[in-house]
Amino acid sequence: MPRTLRRAILERHRQSLQGRLRSCRLESSRLGIGKPYYVYEPPAIDTLRHLPILYLFRGHEREWVYFHEDASRKATTAIEDLDRLISMNLLPPVLAVLPGLNSTDNYVPSLGINMLRTDVPHGIGLGSGRFGDYLTEELFPKIEADYPQVQGGIRLGAGFSLGGYTISMLAARLPGYFQHMGIYDGLFMWPHHEDPRHKPVRPFNDRVWLEAGIFDAAFGKPRDREALTTWNPADAIQQASRDLLHRLRETTWWISCAAGDGNRGNRDRATFFADLLAEKGIPLGFESVHFHKEAAHSWHWNDRFLIRYLKHVLK
Repeated sequence: MPRTLRRAILERHRQSLQGRLRSCRLESSRLGIGKPYYVYEPPAIDTLRHLPILYLFRGHEREWVYFHEDASRKATTAIEDLDRLISMNLLPPVLAVLPGLNSTDNYVPSLGINMLRTDVPHGIGLGSGRFGDYLTEELFPKIEADYPQVQGGIRLGAGFSLGGYTISMLAARLPGYFQHMGIYDGLFMWPHHEDPRHKPVRPFNDRVWLEAGIFDAAFGKPRDREALTTWNPADAIQQASRDLLHRLRETTWWISCAAGDGNRGNRDRATFFADLLAEKGIPLGFESVHFHKEAAHSWHWNDRFLIRYLKHVLK
């Protein structure tokens, strides 16, 4: 991300927040590069104990705090919304972490997995591509070491769009690590990558995950089927052992989607994924995945989802 944009983001939030937005960098041995991330610290953080920690996923670290990420935001960013409610005592204090998971120019998504390739155009900022290891073995432990205030607090996650995939993958890989997961309009995978809406169902027929060019670096071109299976949360949940299911049931999932649908939409995927969780006895927070009749795949609607989700889990 250009330094001028980072400075503009920090200056905007320096003026608007009661808490503080920090730009940080982790020199990662797993990635072989330094990787930036943001941390939001609530007001009076040094006096707090058992602080909830909230990880916010999409792709680039800037997306949750860049007002112009799309044209839909009306007045504030997600972190400004969160800070305002904390300052008004409408939400308890929470530490928020915004990991950077994409290439520096936000062109190539890593999805938070161990990518197959990084020697691609626009691949600057991907390093080795081992983002699954980076998150679980480096970033998560570093945050908890840097902020002793979170000891004894709950761990929360939220993801928008591809961030919804990332967080579902993390929940399957680290069962029980997060107490709550919030996902808005996530691009969920079908089990075995077989889209049941296509009749007759054929093996590996999910065209979004199998053909979209933005996933070529993560899963190879042509696709590496072993990687697709390894990093498929639906497969992990569907085939979970009794012990794994017991740990998966320690996390409550809050899943919502936009109103629109279609072969490339997320509404059917969200409905299916929620039904799969319910079938396995994994708790769901919302009774319905439909967020609002006018909800769209945009930052405005995702930011609204985030606040609704947090009001439920932090009450």
